[in-house]
Amino acid sequence: MAKAKCTKKKKAPRKSAYLREVQIRFRKKRIKDGSPVEKPIGDSRQIYELFQDLQNETKEKLITISLDIKLKIICFEVVAIGSLTSIYTRPFEAIRAALPLNPYGIILVHNHPSGDPSPNKVDKNFTKKLMTLTKAGGLYFLDHIIIGDEDYFSFADKELI
Repeated sequence: MAKAKCTKKKKAPRKSAYLREVQIRFRKKRIKDGSPVEKPIGDSRQIYELFQDLQNETKEKLITISLDIKLKIICFEVVAIGSLTSIYTRPFEAIRAALPLNPYGIILVHNHPSGDPSPNKVDKNFTKKLMTLTKAGGLYFLDHIIIGDEDYFSFADKELI
């Protein structure tokens, strides 16, 4: 009769665990002289003047602008870049990067490469969802501005926010 051979089971190598650390970096963007960036935002025209270069983009871009309690711009972030006719992003993505800054409020800006700044059904639904989300979080959603060729549409100006 053969003896049974006893072998020790090898231990699997221990996997290292990692924890992600969030780091916020700010990059300066040169603005033209006389831009209203140092002044409190008083109306949609100021935002249009700051971001009117979006009218030259060939793809839709969605930008979130964070404001302090005096309605001065803290920073902005390009949240999403889409195609010629659309952007896909969740409403939460539009405010995610603003949250660590503890802003008083936000303004959303995006462009329509077609040149027509009129909001479509998707724009209206996205704005409605974002209004619900920001209200629940105690964040003021001050405006959603759509930039077209030499013109813009403001949800706040049309009393849709």
